[in-house]
Amino acid sequence: MSPVNRIEITLQGQTFHLRCPEGEEEQLQEAAKLVEDKIAELTTGSGLVDSLRVSLMAAFHLAYELLSRNEKDFRHSAEYKKIQKRLKSLAQEIDTHFDE
Repeated sequence: MSPVNRIEITLQGQTFHLRCPEGEEEQLQEAAKLVEDKIAELTTGSGLVDSLRVSLMAAFHLAYELLSRNEKDFRHSAEYKKIQKRLKSLAQEIDTHFDE
């Protein structure tokens, strides 16, 4: 089991003390900055002021971006190409069977 460190992050003026695996401190700090940046983006010019609503919208936007990125990554993966090739092969077999 890898050692666990504690870090401090601040989101919307609130400080959180978190445990994290050793070596992942920087990534967690970057995640906190990403959340803060998304909140700032949503509050600028949107009229959103309720911190809970802003936080929920930031979470929604980040989750959507993550899912979109994962889908794009999958479409460029070898596994996706293998599935596409197999589906094309099956479609051709079906076409050949029905043409007979």
